[in-house]
Amino acid sequence: MKEVSHYLVENKNMMWSASMCVVAMLLTMFILNTTLGLLVHYFDYSQSIFWHSLSPYLIILLFFIVVSSAIYELYIFREGGHSLAKQLKGRRLDLLENTPEESVALKISQGLAKKFQIETPVLYVLPDEVGVNALTAGFDQRNVVIIMTWGALQNLDEVELYGLLSHEFNQILSGEAVENTKLKILYSGLITFSQLGSRIAKRGFKPYQKNKHRKFETFFIAVGGIIWLLGSMGVLITRLIKYLTLSGRTFRNDYKTMQLIQNNANTQTLLRIYVHHAGSQIHSVFSESIAHMCFANSLSPQSWLNIHPSIEDRIYELNPTILQELQLENLKKLRNRPLFSLFRSLEEMDGNVHTPWISPQPLPLLRLSPISFALNDAIKPLKAEIRQNIKRPELIQRALQTATGSREVMVAILMIRQYREFLPQNAQVSRAIVDALLYLDGRVHVQIFHEACRNIGSLPASIARQFLTRLALIIQEDGEVGLLDALLLEKVKFELNLMPVHMPTSIEEVKPQIVRLIDALLHVQQINSPNQLEVRDRILSHILTLEEMVWYEEISDEPIDLAEILNDCAGLLLRDRLSILGIAEMCLWSDRIITQDELDVLELLYWRFGFETGDIVDQMQKKNTLMII
Repeated sequence: MKEVSHYLVENKNMMWSASMCVVAMLLTMFILNTTLGLLVHYFDYSQSIFWHSLSPYLIILLFFIVVSSAIYELYIFREGGHSLAKQLKGRRLDLLENTPEESVALKISQGLAKKFQIETPVLYVLPDEVGVNALTAGFDQRNVVIIMTWGALQNLDEVELYGLLSHEFNQILSGEAVENTKLKILYSGLITFSQLGSRIAKRGFKPYQKNKHRKFETFFIAVGGIIWLLGSMGVLITRLIKYLTLSGRTFRNDYKTMQLIQNNANTQTLLRIYVHHAGSQIHSVFSESIAHMCFANSLSPQSWLNIHPSIEDRIYELNPTILQELQLENLKKLRNRPLFSLFRSLEEMDGNVHTPWISPQPLPLLRLSPISFALNDAIKPLKAEIRQNIKRPELIQRALQTATGSREVMVAILMIRQYREFLPQNAQVSRAIVDALLYLDGRVHVQIFHEACRNIGSLPASIARQFLTRLALIIQEDGEVGLLDALLLEKVKFELNLMPVHMPTSIEEVKPQIVRLIDALLHVQQINSPNQLEVRDRILSHILTLEEMVWYEEISDEPIDLAEILNDCAGLLLRDRLSILGIAEMCLWSDRIITQDELDVLELLYWRFGFETGDIVDQMQKKNTLMII
């Protein structure tokens, strides 16, 4: 009964859409015939403007174009969504041959298909589109496909990809993907001339070869422009009808997607598009015909009668305060309304809103030299298996078996990192645990810290914040803070569910934070001061322009919140985060051995930026071995 009801609703929607298409065609014919009538009337006053000697020929011509175009589109779409993907020159994603980003998209798609108990749709990517967008097409589940832009794959992290693909799965489940595909065929006749003109005009451009000129490029552009102009009336009428009939469903789909997946990943995706330099625009001759099928507006934001509301309006509709706060705080983290945690499982939803933890005031300065350790702490790092299997004193093993003992071990390790030679008499720390830790190789301390962190258990929000403040006061007791200590504190935040909101940011807005992060990373290195400045310039030259290099020539001595800086940088585009980490690796460790502290920082930095750390640790270990040999 439910299937019959769904079938009737779908047929009713298509009848309505077909009726609107007929209205659009009649209106287009009327306007074009009247325009031609004005010209005929100018030469022959006896001819009527609305019906003249050329009217039958014009109507027959337009009718022939519309019908033949629809028949051609039906032939093109004989393979369902795969046909559209080929028409758009999409590349099919394959499980056996793919990049890491494509592998993530395939994994998410398979997970969603399993969750909703449908066949996994085939994924395609448009390799030349840098905007963040996606669309779904097909006539049934056997030939339905999801087509994503290259910009979506390269710039969205796992959470944001999940939100984008969830929206497309919602269209499959609701039947809207099938309806959209049929609408593309119905309206194809009205935009045929416009597409033909765009194709001819594009033959005069070579966007990726600026110094090479195509023969007759001016001719192609002129002829294409004229043909496009002739077809612009059909485009305008089509946009008007689509705007009147389809524009209201975008908000509805956003709400349905949020209810379907029970989290705010969809909003996270919209925020990413909001700060992305290319937005969601698709630069294809078919962008007009697929505009109603896309996740977001595929046309220029300045275009008239866009079917999709602006990204700002969609974000505001889902969360009325987040956009205003985003603008006021210059894309910094929101402290009052947690949106979506970067490191929580996609299935988790925390219904409780907690007051976020704030770093103790006054804020510290950046530590400009590494904490002094014994010599064996600054040599080749130990492998993870060795660190895990090194025998620990019985007191440490007993402490790690309880949540209270684990917290004391963490306090003791941070104390030792600050005061290697002696501890202050008034320090609130277990002296027995400190003495037991001092018997161990210092390179094992961070490994023990990670184990203790996993054992602290769940704490009430107020107690968790107090414990975090206690650790923060230890690492900035002398008015300075180092990157490794700040990253260890981030790990504790994650375990206590106090990780701040993951807010998408633009690289142009956080360049000062990136410079401070590079400074903090440099001062973990075992490099002498003159070489540090040389390496600093080499790293920043890959990130900043020549004008910006002058602005950040000197290392700032202002108080900083490293936790906030890490959070801002973690909100960058996926490609930007990878680029920063890759540049740091190339400039810091391409020609020298990495120390244990440096490897711990690198591992935690990859983790904080949302990446898997196992492979990078193994890679650096192998590089160390080769360099020593």
